[in-house]
Amino acid sequence: MIRLVIADDSAFLREVLTDVLTQRGLSVVGAAKNGKEAIALVKELKPDILILDCEMPVMHGLEALAKIMAECPLPVFMFSSLTQEGASVTIKALELGALDFFPKPAGGAHALQDVVGELVQKIRFIVMKSKFARLEKFRHQTKEKDAEEEREEKPVSPQHMERKDVDVIAMGSSTGGVQAAVEIIPKLPAETKPIVWVQHMPPKFTKSFADRLDGLSAMNVVEAADGMAIENGRCYLAPGGFQMTVVKTGAKTRIRIGDSVKVNGHCPSCNVLFNSVAECYGQKALGVILTGMGDDGTEGLVNMHAKGALVIGQDERSCIVYGMPKAAFCKGAVDAQYPLSAIHSAIEKVIGLDQPGAL
Repeated sequence: MIRLVIADDSAFLREVLTDVLTQRGLSVVGAAKNGKEAIALVKELKPDILILDCEMPVMHGLEALAKIMAECPLPVFMFSSLTQEGASVTIKALELGALDFFPKPAGGAHALQDVVGELVQKIRFIVMKSKFARLEKFRHQTKEKDAEEEREEKPVSPQHMERKDVDVIAMGSSTGGVQAAVEIIPKLPAETKPIVWVQHMPPKFTKSFADRLDGLSAMNVVEAADGMAIENGRCYLAPGGFQMTVVKTGAKTRIRIGDSVKVNGHCPSCNVLFNSVAECYGQKALGVILTGMGDDGTEGLVNMHAKGALVIGQDERSCIVYGMPKAAFCKGAVDAQYPLSAIHSAIEKVIGLDQPGAL
């Protein structure tokens, strides 16, 4: 059984969340009302997962997270308030090592039921991967596998990656996507082709995410707005709660921010963006599909691929959740899979900005 510790200063929320998670087959083995208690419980109980509130007395959630990752690391999900300040703190928590977050519901127990289903599904994925990783580590320690490990670090390439005429890079991600973006975007040069990106994220969070990436990157990273012209050197992040597409208006291609209807259970949806990219850019597009649960993006990448676009996928070993890249790969829409650390080099190689020996 999966064992959890919950840390939140609200006794009511701790009780309700414990009841809801227990009903779904998980075991809450400890509850803390501040960050200091959370650290002590994690060290004592060694749970599989920690659910950690950002705002707590005695010790702030971020301070507790930093200490936990340094002293007793484990998968952490953050509770996050639906405010601009809460969004900024959450992005920082993800950079510090939290795997994912979910918004703290304002409607009590009933509202919690609405979000906990996805949380439980993610928890099960993460724990399964964590246990598999520990087993693999044990296996590698039992015999010499240096040569094999070296081979595993190399990208898996169903098709040789070559220079291609690309006008836009379309990217999609979900669970683990913030960490992936921080690994990729700051390493790309300012002259990179325009990037349009869907990261599954609620409203307010995408603005904080874009601002944080912009401060780290040579590219200009913005939360996309309706009517923006798509230009080189810019990364356009789909705003949470709205569908984003690209459309041709005369000689220019622009961003269109549409309705708030969910597609494939998501708003924004990778499929919505990718399908529009396929129509506008055809073979002059590069698709990139990153870590995330489910199969959002697969349909759109199949469409892009059929029109001649090249598609890169994140490999299983480096994904927090190998769901979206796997689904697209299994449908034949991915030309090459790479570890997260090599994806920026793969992008540069395809669009002609690479250095000799980059990949």
